[in-house]
Amino acid sequence: MNTVSLGMGAESVYFAQPYNIDAVGFYFTDLADYQDKAAKAVDRFGFPVEEFELQYIDGDYAELFNALSVSQASLADWFELVDEIDDVDDRYVIACHLAGLGVAVGEIAGQWDDYWLYRDSAADYAAELVADCYELPQQLEYYIDYERMGRDMVLNGDIVEIERELILIGG
Repeated sequence: MNTVSLGMGAESVYFAQPYNIDAVGFYFTDLADYQDKAAKAVDRFGFPVEEFELQYIDGDYAELFNALSVSQASLADWFELVDEIDDVDDRYVIACHLAGLGVAVGEIAGQWDDYWLYRDSAADYAAELVADCYELPQQLEYYIDYERMGRDMVLNGDIVEIERELILIGG
């Protein structure tokens, strides 16, 4: 089994399972590898195999691959997306969020600049936002409930809490 190294240190391996029960599937690591092996795939009677179910076998992008329901039709877009995600950890988190919203694999890369990640709590984001936007007297700051303000921002959909102390902003 061959693997290809990605920028995140991941090695991704995929499997193409033929819908034809008389054919044997194959492992692949990139688009060229898939296209080469798919072109040579035949069933036990010598007929070409045309349709495959694609499966993510090993690597760091399984969640995104499954959320996007990558198929033969979107495989080229998938590998372009993976190239753009490499070396930028935030992009993977943003891509998973967008995939969960139903954004197509070919449209995700066009939305990178619309989102960013904030690595702290919603309350800390609310406090930073208030400090950046307003010049409050120090005596008044003690009366602002940043915990509640951050929670309200999450509940209103202004920000998305991906996990504890990881907030997605934008959209």
